[in-house]
This record gives sequence, structure tokens and C-alpha cells, in this order.
Amino acid sequence: MVKKVINFAILSIFAIVFLFPIFVVFTHSFMGTFEISMRYTHQVHPGNVFYAVDGVHFVRMSLIPSQVTMNQYRQLLLEYPRYLGALWNSIAIAAPIMIGQLLVSAPAAYAFEMSRLRFKEGIFLVYIMIMLMPLQVALVPHFIMADWLGLLGSRWAIILPGVVSPFGVFLMRQFLRGMTLDYIEAAHMDGAGHLCCIYHVLMPLLKPALSALLILTFIENWNLVEQPRLFLNSITQEPLSLYLSRMVGQTDLIFAASFFYLIPTAIVFLYGQEFMVEGIQLSGVK
Repeated sequence: MVKKVINFAILSIFAIVFLFPIFVVFTHSFMGTFEISMRYTHQVHPGNVFYAVDGVHFVRMSLIPSQVTMNQYRQLLLEYPRYLGALWNSIAIAAPIMIGQLLVSAPAAYAFEMSRLRFKEGIFLVYIMIMLMPLQVALVPHFIMADWLGLLGSRWAIILPGVVSPFGVFLMRQFLRGMTLDYIEAAHMDGAGHLCCIYHVLMPLLKPALSALLILTFIENWNLVEQPRLFLNSITQEPLSLYLSRMVGQTDLIFAASFFYLIPTAIVFLYGQEFMVEGIQLSGVK
């Protein structure tokens, strides 16, 4: 019992540490413009909002707004069309990558697991090596290929590499290794072809792994920064993750913009966390 209490206390401390910045952003998004400017401008105001110790200035933070207002959200959604445009750009990048991963990863994993190709394990090892490479290393060949295909300045320069990401194939094949393939062999004996086996037999069995893949793919591509900055030429094409960096100086709106940006990721994670845990654990067929 003592061990459980200690573990619970440690985990609670970590949870508070990680959730505290989100809580600050949430509460500050309901502050008025005047209150935020009084707290976060680089001037020492009457009332000791800022105070100095040995020449270093500190701010007296208040987690709870003195007057709750929805003005930040109203301005953000009604007076800043560029924000909604950036939101659409994020969806237009993340959604095709998710659909592409769904259509590519399972058939590729099926080919690796069911084929009798002599060098398939060596090819799969290359997949793993590419997956473990830092993103910054892969950006250079991606840029060269996008330039060669004439895709620079287009969302497709980001979408196509995301669709063929090796992580999805790796996750699907690891899941296949932990489950029985008797259903697929029985389907082959009944005359089903490979496509029929993939989309009518394999895909239903891979639901936990596919759910985990979709959640992780959405979170990764919702937070893209390097790829849009490198591949896109127009500000109007920027996703929300990149547009937020341009709002750093707009202290009166940055809290509402940041919290609104967190909402889709939080909804996807909270809705699908059970599928994600089950898929990552590779529990197999029940």
C-alpha cells in the first residue's frame, strides 16, 4: 500500500508539472486585453505587477482572471481570417496523410509478412533504419525529390513523404507478427485474392493498430514546423503550427490561439487513447 501511495504521489507531481502550462494558457485565454497587457508588457507598472531582484525583473502571475471575458476568442475567430485559414491548412495537410497511411501501411505490412521474397528482412531493416534517422537528415533528400518533381511550394511536398512514412509499416507488421494468420490462409483457400484478404480480412483484425497509427499520425502532422517552413513559399499556405510563431507579439490573442490549437489534439487523444494503448501493446486477436 505504501508503495502504491508513493507511486501515485510521484505520478501526480509529474501530471501537475505537465498540465500546469496548459492550465495557465486556458485561464489566461479568458483574460481581457488590458489585464494581459498590464501583466506581460516590458514595463514596471504601479502596483508592483513587475518587481526586480538584483536587476532581474519578474512578473507576478495570477492564474485566475480578475474578469472573465470571451473577447480573445471573439476577436480570433471573427476578426482574424488568417487564423482560420491556417487552421484549414493544418487539416488539409494532416487529413490526406492519415488517409494515405491507412491505405498504404496495412498492404505494405501484409506484403512483408506474407511474401516469400528472399531479401525482405533486409529491406525491412532499411525501413527501420530510415525510421530511426533524425528528421533533419531526411529533410535534405525530401527537398531534392520535391524539387525534382516540381512540388516545391505545394502541400504535396509535405503530404507524399508523410504518406510513405516507414513508421506505419513497422507498426502494422509488428502487430501481424503477434497474431495468428489462420484467417488469411483460410480466405486464400476459399479463393480470395490478396486485395480481398487485405481489405476484408486483415483490416478488421488490425483495428487497434490502425487506430493507434491514425492518432499518432494526426498528432505528428498537426504539429509540423520544419517541413512547412522549408517546402512552402507562401504565408497563406502555412499551417496553424507555423502561424502561431507569427503571433508571439500579439499577447492579447496568443493564449486563446494556443488553447484553440490544442483542442483537436486533445479530443483525438482522449477519444482514442484506449485504442492507442491497445495498438501499441500489440495485443493481437482476442
